[in-house]
Amino acid sequence: MKPVTQKAALEATPLNTGENAQFWSAPNFDGLECLAASFRTHVYEPHTHDTFVVGGILQGCQCYWQRGEQIFAGPGDLVFVNPFELHDGIPEGYGYTYRMTYPSISLLQKIAEDLTDKPQSGTPYFPEACVHDPELCQEFITAHKSIQNRSIGLEAEEPLYMIFAKMLAKYGSFRESDMNSKDPVAVRRAREYLEESFMGNVHLDDLVNISGRSKYHLIRSFKKATGQTPHAYLTDVRVRNARRLLVRGTSPSETASLCGFADQAHLTRQFKSRVGTTPAAFQRSVISI
Repeated sequence: MKPVTQKAALEATPLNTGENAQFWSAPNFDGLECLAASFRTHVYEPHTHDTFVVGGILQGCQCYWQRGEQIFAGPGDLVFVNPFELHDGIPEGYGYTYRMTYPSISLLQKIAEDLTDKPQSGTPYFPEACVHDPELCQEFITAHKSIQNRSIGLEAEEPLYMIFAKMLAKYGSFRESDMNSKDPVAVRRAREYLEESFMGNVHLDDLVNISGRSKYHLIRSFKKATGQTPHAYLTDVRVRNARRLLVRGTSPSETASLCGFADQAHLTRQFKSRVGTTPAAFQRSVISI
């Protein structure tokens, strides 16, 4: 799967009072996106990323579904989402504060190779979605804050790199990924078509022709393999590509057009439900670094 991540005021669909979300990037970590946020009512719709999600909870409790299990993450917990794993996010009680990173597959592969001193043919994998490790969580938070403060050079880079290495060594697996083995040929063809055709209108008949399956069987097998319907998957692909364009400086209105959204309002709704902030606020955060 190819394909979904603000001090400035949020615009069309602002976060509620007491909520905030700030994004920034760390170019020396393969364009690593970082997020520091507090949510009281904001709900993430089910979505996926084409990167890992690695982070820690500072306060409160986040409830989310991942791998068919309801998880409650609290202070001192580290959370791991592997690429293309379906998950959501719901504040529990009075909400939560967390810090997240979105390391690319290539970044963690490189760190895994450093750890094992040999090439890795598979993608690193975190078998546990949530672990309680207050000491490592605090180390991660400290390194995360250093990157947020725009520290540069060895002082900021070394701690975060070593934190990722510790997480992989302690909680990662280096076995071959079995994602493709669970992905029937018909589903893989449909996914590839969605990833290549997200800029325009996509119809169910298009997927039927590409996959060679009936509409009913395609939708069923697609959801079984990915956890999403073809339409939900397509929306994720569009949001992921929108993030890339926004980081490059493309305006939200042009991004909406280039990524197959009906208009900017449509992009804003789907983007905020998956990323936690509006496209304009996200762009201001990442470009201001």
